[in-house]
Amino acid sequence: MLSVLKSAALPIRAGVHDGMFHADDVLCAALLYIAYGRENVTVVRSRDPQVLAGCQIVLDVGGQDLITDSRVCLDHHQAGSLIRENGIKAAACGKLADLMFADEPRVLAAMREAFLDDVEAQDNGQQGHQRHLFSFVHTLNRTWKDPAQEDDARFLQAAAIAEQILSARLAHIRSSLEAESIIDSAIRTTYDRGVVRLPQCFEWVRQVVAHNDLHPEQKILFVIYPADGAYNLQVVPVSADSFEALLPLPASWAAKRDEALAAVTGIEGSVFCHAARFLAVFRTLEGALKAAELALQAKD
Repeated sequence: MLSVLKSAALPIRAGVHDGMFHADDVLCAALLYIAYGRENVTVVRSRDPQVLAGCQIVLDVGGQDLITDSRVCLDHHQAGSLIRENGIKAAACGKLADLMFADEPRVLAAMREAFLDDVEAQDNGQQGHQRHLFSFVHTLNRTWKDPAQEDDARFLQAAAIAEQILSARLAHIRSSLEAESIIDSAIRTTYDRGVVRLPQCFEWVRQVVAHNDLHPEQKILFVIYPADGAYNLQVVPVSADSFEALLPLPASWAAKRDEALAAVTGIEGSVFCHAARFLAVFRTLEGALKAAELALQAKD
C-alpha cells in the first residue's frame, strides 16, 4: 500500500493513458493490484483531463508529479522529469515502485536490477527492445486487424498476467534476501577445498560468485544442496550471468544416468549428470560429497 494513501477509501480509481499499452503502464496497474488487491482497484484508460481528475492515482499520463495525502500523480513525459544516478530516466512504474518499496530498499534495488531499469530505459527510448521480465506485454496489444474496442480488455489481461509474474518475482526476491545469512553461514562452516554444502535449495549463484570475487584465495567451485529427495552437485560459474563453469564436472559423466553414471563414478545411488556438465544428482549426501571429491581431482 502507498504510505501517502493509507487512509484512502477503497476502491482505488487509477488512471493511465489509453491506446497502445507498454510494460510501464501495465506494471503500474500490477503494482497497484499488489498494493491494494485487484478487487479494490479500478483502472481507467484515458487522456481526458476531466476523467483523470476523478482518479486518486494517475500514472504515465497527465504530465506531472504530484504526491499529497489524497492523490498521487506520476508521469515522465514532462520536461525536467527525474533522471536516476545511473543515467536512466525514471518512468511511471519506477516512480510508483519507489513509493511502494521505500521501506524495503534492498527489495527495490533487486527489482531495479531484475527488470525496472530495463523497463524504464526502454520506455524512455534509452534502450532497444531487449528481453526482460515484462517483454511479453507488447505482444498482447491488438494487431492492425483487430478492433480498437479490444484495447481496454487486452490491457486488463496484460495487467493480470503482470501481477502474477510480479508477485512471484517479489516472493523470490524476498526469500533470496532472507537466505543470504544462511548461505553466508554455510560458506563459513562447510567450506572444504572448494566445496560448500547448503541446507536448502536456495538461489545462491550471485552470492557465491560475489564471495569468489571477494575471496579469490577461497574460491567455491561446487555447491551441494538437497533437492527433490536427492542431492545436487552443481558447478559455480565464472560470473553470475555466465554459464561457463570455473571447473566443469568430468567429461566421462556427461549425459549418463543411473547404472551408467554409477559405473564411471563408482558411487552407488548415482542418478544423473547433465550433458552440459554443470549439474549431477546423487541419492545421498555422502554420494554427492564423494562426487565432488572426484570432480576436484578430475583432469578432463
